[in-house]
Amino acid sequence: MKIIRKFGPLLGLVLAITFLQTVVILTLNIGSATAKEKELLIGSLLISAAAATLFYIVFSLLTGDTSFSQTIDRLTVRDRQYLKYLSVLDKFKSDLIATNITDSVCEKILKFVPNIVPQASTKIYLWREDLGTFSPFPKDGAAEHFYIFDPFLLWITEHDRIFHTSEFETNPNLSQIKEHAISFARRTGAELLVPLILNRSLLGMMVLGTRDVRREYSKDELDKLNEVRSVSVMSLSNSIFYERLIELTETLEEKVRNRTRELENAQSQLIMSEKMASLGTMVAGIAHEINTPAGVINGSADNLESNMNYIVKNVFDVVRFARNKKLRKSFEIALLYLLRDRKKSAPMESKDKFRVKKDIREEMTALGIESGLASDVSSFVIENDVLEVRKHIFEVIVHGEKKGYYMLKHASNTNRNIKNIRYSIRNIVRIVKALKYYSHLDQSKSFISADIVEGIENTLVIMHNQLKYGVEVRKNFASIPMVVCNPDELNQIWTNLIQNANQAIRGQGVIEISVYPKAEKVFVEIQDDGPGIDPGIKDRIWDPFFTTKDQGEGSGLGLGIVKGIVEKHKGQITFQSHPGKTVFTVELPLRPPAVST
Repeated sequence: MKIIRKFGPLLGLVLAITFLQTVVILTLNIGSATAKEKELLIGSLLISAAAATLFYIVFSLLTGDTSFSQTIDRLTVRDRQYLKYLSVLDKFKSDLIATNITDSVCEKILKFVPNIVPQASTKIYLWREDLGTFSPFPKDGAAEHFYIFDPFLLWITEHDRIFHTSEFETNPNLSQIKEHAISFARRTGAELLVPLILNRSLLGMMVLGTRDVRREYSKDELDKLNEVRSVSVMSLSNSIFYERLIELTETLEEKVRNRTRELENAQSQLIMSEKMASLGTMVAGIAHEINTPAGVINGSADNLESNMNYIVKNVFDVVRFARNKKLRKSFEIALLYLLRDRKKSAPMESKDKFRVKKDIREEMTALGIESGLASDVSSFVIENDVLEVRKHIFEVIVHGEKKGYYMLKHASNTNRNIKNIRYSIRNIVRIVKALKYYSHLDQSKSFISADIVEGIENTLVIMHNQLKYGVEVRKNFASIPMVVCNPDELNQIWTNLIQNANQAIRGQGVIEISVYPKAEKVFVEIQDDGPGIDPGIKDRIWDPFFTTKDQGEGSGLGLGIVKGIVEKHKGQITFQSHPGKTVFTVELPLRPPAVST
């Protein structure tokens, strides 16, 4: 090697080979050789020198390096760099798996990327639920944000691979999205686009800019980026799910208190309002309507706390699963299948369910799983409709002990409890919204343009508890224009008339509500199939304090107040009644005289 470094790569190589061959010749005792043998040996020296020269020339052309020693050194450096990269990659994966904060995951990704593609600026556009946009990380006030309906982001969700921006200009197959892609690249300063997609859902986009030293991205770099992309997607999805769980558990109690406080305020306002005194009979029904979803929320919150305690205490088992590639894959497939939104299959018959459970238990027993656990797992598979991935669950149990299965079970229960809470909160919101609209706590007593149909719908929501047992409500709502009115007062009309109809049929029968426009007016008809009004009292039903109801059922003020409100709106109220049919008709002008908005 010293000869090569001293006399040059070509001369050094020839001298070294000649020296070695001369030693061989001397060792073979050239003095005793024949003349012909001596000629052959000397000729071999020339041939060896020529072969060495040819070898060096070919090697130089293939490697593009005229220094043999430097090439050898460079190959050694490459091996060391690759081993170093593998070590850094392994540490990077371990760090990501142990990180459950989204910003920390992004920070680690951006810190690792320069190990693959040095001298390239990198940024991640991550989906932010609170903003409803894909926003840059690290945060940059001057950077643009992208909405989920951006044409390019919608397109790339269906094309999950790394793209170079030049592809959109040169590839005719991408012409349909070329304009939007180039616009996105220009706004983000991207040269390389790395989508982060899980189950056809875009979590974010990693963009790599132009390098300081101008050169193309190599295939080796793209392969490494794909590997990083895969582990980054899984880590981001886990961190996002974890943060949502934490946020829900931390804010759930406060949300319930806020909803309850809103309901209490609405209820207090309704009771204190003299004109809405008729709502007093509805308080028990409203409380019952809210008590059911509140009970579901309370139970789900307790279950959620138990599930989260288990998951947090055993989170390091997930790290252990991740180290076993086969076990990690089975765990991921089973977990994602449990958590994804899907239509439920048709419910099994009892006999089919019993047969399938038996088959599953036999499968697990054949794998050496104890009978008690096999029975529990078979019930879990049927209840969660995960027959398709049961083999992966078995794999987790066989190779990952019981804790892998219990982690899946608690994750599934957590997902179910969250859905129950959301559904219950939506029911509470629906009732609270109806109460707020019905009472108009945030509106003045002046006339405004309002939707009559919406007021009737909200009144029915408030009275739902009284009407849901045996009463059929038929709605015939035509399209009508907005009416200038006081919605608060009109709500009392609908409440009194619907409540009277319900009491007339004694909670068993049909109430039909019709709304239609006619000649710059709106007509509202409320009909019941009760026994009708006695002809002898038809002229007295509008009188204050007159009532035919039993003591405690009414004060006799309802229809009197209704008539006063209708007259205030420059309208009319009439009725027709005979056994089997009673109809009250409210006629309201679209714009009452002397009333302006």
